[in-house]
Amino acid sequence: METIGRYRILGELGRGAMGIVYRAQDPAIGREIAIKTIRLSELADSSERSRLRDRLLREAQSAGILSHPGIVTIYDVAEEGDIAYIAMELVDGPTLDRLVATDPPDGALVLSLLAQTATALDYAHKRGIVHRDIKPANIMIDDRRTAKITDFGVAKFQSHQLTQAGSMVGTPNYMSPEQIQGQDVDGRADQFSLAVITYQLLTGEKPFVGDSIAALAYRIVREEPEPIHRLNPTLEWPVDTVLRRALAKSPADRYPTCSEFAFALGNACRACRKWKPLPAGEAHEMATLWVTATSSLAAARGPSLPPDQEVTRPLDAVVPRDPLPLRLLRTFAVIVVTLGLLAAAIVGGLHYLQIRQEQKSDIANAPPSQPVGPTGPTAIGELPGEKKSDSAEEPVAEAVETAVVRPPTTSTPATDTALPTTPEARLVTNPAGAFLVVDGSSELSCQSPCSLPLAAGRHTLAATMTGFRRTLRILSMPADSQVFINMERQTGTIMVRSDPRGASILVNGQTRTEKTPAMLTLPTGNYTLEVLYEGQRETHEVIVKDAAITNLAVNFGK
Repeated sequence: METIGRYRILGELGRGAMGIVYRAQDPAIGREIAIKTIRLSELADSSERSRLRDRLLREAQSAGILSHPGIVTIYDVAEEGDIAYIAMELVDGPTLDRLVATDPPDGALVLSLLAQTATALDYAHKRGIVHRDIKPANIMIDDRRTAKITDFGVAKFQSHQLTQAGSMVGTPNYMSPEQIQGQDVDGRADQFSLAVITYQLLTGEKPFVGDSIAALAYRIVREEPEPIHRLNPTLEWPVDTVLRRALAKSPADRYPTCSEFAFALGNACRACRKWKPLPAGEAHEMATLWVTATSSLAAARGPSLPPDQEVTRPLDAVVPRDPLPLRLLRTFAVIVVTLGLLAAAIVGGLHYLQIRQEQKSDIANAPPSQPVGPTGPTAIGELPGEKKSDSAEEPVAEAVETAVVRPPTTSTPATDTALPTTPEARLVTNPAGAFLVVDGSSELSCQSPCSLPLAAGRHTLAATMTGFRRTLRILSMPADSQVFINMERQTGTIMVRSDPRGASILVNGQTRTEKTPAMLTLPTGNYTLEVLYEGQRETHEVIVKDAAITNLAVNFGK
């Protein structure tokens, strides 16, 4: 292909699931641009193709009104043959995912890129435009380290494919719960996606993963991600608090704007000393360091603030103190310490004299049958530093030292001589009755709820139960002494479509709230599905398999 419309093709920049991105030139003004093509021929239904083409053009035209340094500008949108294309600003630089993979940015750059992206998103949201597909591949980074969001207008078309064609462009790792459930979205859906990117940049791991689209969608809608400070020990709970709000399942629980989220994130990160983002895969290597470090850090820092308190900079960090009160305080401290040492010396001296007198009395009253000598019982009367008699042939220093420091057995606290015990992990599942195995050992297995003794360190816990997915957890003992696992039921997805749209759906005789097209997530098993439209009814027997997607299309002939 040498030209598209009036544009001359210079080369290929990349390929996506629905088309190719070209480097091109506008011959009218000589400006180099990027052209994103979308193959409408991928849709077999001509009426659907026509409708989506019109929708794409409208969305791209509305996105064309955006003029912001953080948004890739759209210049033109048109169609040639079975290809729709969008001419847009050319950005000489990698996408965010490629930048992170080749040259992991430092913490300051990460916060800067996120703040720039948040500002650009808020600009679009104020104009009623939601991106709907914010992900690292849609954030370009130019040579000045400026973040630019691409694919405004195209994203809505692509996400529409999920509900209309029963297929998905890529994977929904960055989709918000309301998008997955087909609900109305606003700018807070983009905020959720930006928070997912943030989590990945800070830990090197995605917050939601799954072996299938259905499993991934379930986790995004129902489950909470691992606390971020557990994956990146250089971060602390304030960062996790900020991210959990931005990743809230309900849009109403998130920040009002993306910029407010980015601002709170920056403050929380800067409150952590020597924090840094982790490259992909490093979080697992640092997990053990986290377990050993937390106890010493907690002891050194003292009690931490509760999560609901605001993190503020200490006032004395910015306001210099008067040197006079400081000198007085030091003088007072020296006096107190001196008096304390003097009192301790007096008490210690009195105690020493009392013990010395008791020991001499014991020696004088010793039975004649017990020989007096350095190896006999009377050696307890010799204290360290005391001059021994010349008649002592070979003073046994070890025996003397042992006798002096060893108090009577009855006064020894039990905690001083008790052997260290193996910590126990309390394991609970919902529902109860799951079979639990630790480190693959049959000796470390039980049926929940139960307790198992686990040595300090990392352990792998596997939970299995009929009708539920096998769940794996990494435990760090003794920190994870209380473990709760919410077992994930084996489910599959049924994509139900009808022509015309808007048909009612019954599952095993029960009416569903969804109308076609719909995505139904059901436990594994056999189901009877009925699709009704204006008095017409079609019945189908469907087998739902774990993490599988089944497509059901009904044509009522209108």
